[in-house]
Amino acid sequence: MTPAPRWPLHPAPREGEALSSWLNRVALCYHMEVSELLEHDLGHGQADDMDTAPPQSLLTMLSRRSGIELDRLRCMSFAGWVPWLLDSLDDQIPDALETYTFQLSVLLPKLRRRTRSITSWRAWLPSQPLHRACPLCLNDPANQAVLLAWKLPLMLSCPLHGCWLESYWGVPGRFLGWENADADPRTASDAIATMDRRTWQALTTGHVELPRRRIHAGLWFRLLRTLLDELNTPLSACGTYAGYLRLIWERCGYPLRAGQSLWRPYETLILAVGLQMLEAAATAISLIEVRDISPPG
Repeated sequence: MTPAPRWPLHPAPREGEALSSWLNRVALCYHMEVSELLEHDLGHGQADDMDTAPPQSLLTMLSRRSGIELDRLRCMSFAGWVPWLLDSLDDQIPDALETYTFQLSVLLPKLRRRTRSITSWRAWLPSQPLHRACPLCLNDPANQAVLLAWKLPLMLSCPLHGCWLESYWGVPGRFLGWENADADPRTASDAIATMDRRTWQALTTGHVELPRRRIHAGLWFRLLRTLLDELNTPLSACGTYAGYLRLIWERCGYPLRAGQSLWRPYETLILAVGLQMLEAAATAISLIEVRDISPPG
């Protein structure tokens, strides 16, 4: 039996590209829909969410047809980022939030932290799909690769171009519209750019270079997630450290806790609120590193 021919390596996956994005670009080369590519060319039914946990059989077939290593294909989905970005894809693990978010501290001592117990939670995976991208990365219609990290509330800016990620609609490579079509790319602040470059370094190298030492990527993501939760702490629970939170939110120009009166997990916040939280985290990191604040964590 003659083996199925390999696809040409063009378009090759970009570093950090989402599996769904790459398959979409491959399908475009053959003037097909992704569903057609999966069913007729790969003999596989449409996966529910290729960017979360694609079936092993699909990844094996993709590797055979493309010549791309199986491990690289797996890392184009969130399943490939377990356990360093998130502990598990299972959203029913007891105490998952406490284990991930409340083991460390940055702004507040642990005795000031109120641990919370919720069900159905996974670190960083948003409750609603996100559609954000770098307008400069998607400027070339022939190479509109969507990065997997853009699908998470993890970064505010593009680590390559230093501009804010913007909301879009449509499918890159087929039809694309920007939510604010008339806006020029916005340059991110130094604090945001620094934080996002470190996050990108964690995703692509497995470690982060901090001013005094190198840390593992898993520690970076857990520290960042801890910081986001601390920034959503009521001042009444912060004691003598309430001034730190007040200063951070004042520097951002946003109301305390991004205007939230009730606590919710970061992953369930609406996009606008979550982005303000992430900007506050970048501001906090900057203030710590220039020693404007000296938190106990």
